Amino acid sequence: MAYQAIAFDLDGTLLNPQGQILDSSKQAIQRARDKGLKIFFVTGRHHTAVRPYYHEINLDTPIICCNGTYVYNPHTHEFSFGNPLSREQAEKVISVSEKYQIQLLMYSRDAMNYITLNPHMEKFLKWVESCPAEVRPLVAQVDDFRTLYTQPGECIWKFVISHPERQNIEKAIAELPPTEFSCEWSWADRVDVANNGNSKGGRLLDVLKVWDIDPQNVISFGDNHNDISMITAVGLGIAMGNAEEEVKRRAKRVTLSNEEDGIAQVLNEIL
Repeated sequence: MAYQAIAFDLDGTLLNPQGQILDSSKQAIQRARDKGLKIFFVTGRHHTAVRPYYHEINLDTPIICCNGTYVYNPHTHEFSFGNPLSREQAEKVISVSEKYQIQLLMYSRDAMNYITLNPHMEKFLKWVESCPAEVRPLVAQVDDFRTLYTQPGECIWKFVISHPERQNIEKAIAELPPTEFSCEWSWADRVDVANNGNSKGGRLLDVLKVWDIDPQNVISFGDNHNDISMITAVGLGIAMGNAEEEVKRRAKRVTLSNEEDGIAQVLNEIL
């Protein structure tokens, strides 16, 4: 098989539990690039939270962000394929979160916004502060999400809802109809809420078409439920050893965990 591209999820996949890219993965990616393969990041993250890794690998491709909600080109600062939430949808998510005392992280056009500092945010902010200033993610604490999303020219890419009790999250999701919202578990106690129709796999296919790359000639790596659409959309979908069982069942191959040299092992063998 003459592979043309590799698509990587970040958290739980390309990144180890400490949020780092293993040296073995970096070396394997560079060998793939030397052979002419394109490297794509396909992530649930906001584009500003991808910048440190994008520059670390020195990529030249667009980033598929927020589980396929939009595509961002770091070299031109342009957005494409954007399908954000409407104001009405944003209000619905906020109202439901208030009802069930759900904590929210709101991804606006250029920043990630929060009201309450929970353990997830404390950990995330420590990482943000550790990033070089020129690629540091943009995070803001706000008093009211409604004030932000009603500003002219603003857009809401997605929300992350979280709660220590899974039951509360499930109740909230039940009030967000699938005809309007795409709700995907991205962690044991977190769900990404975006506009209906957005998915990593669907948006990856859009980008591959622009780049004239046959999906059957693409390798993808993932670990969580929001990666299933991506690993089933391409020729060789690979689940990490630490992946959810459903992801492993849907993948064509399972490799070692994100703490081990699983990515390098596969790429070195195939390429």
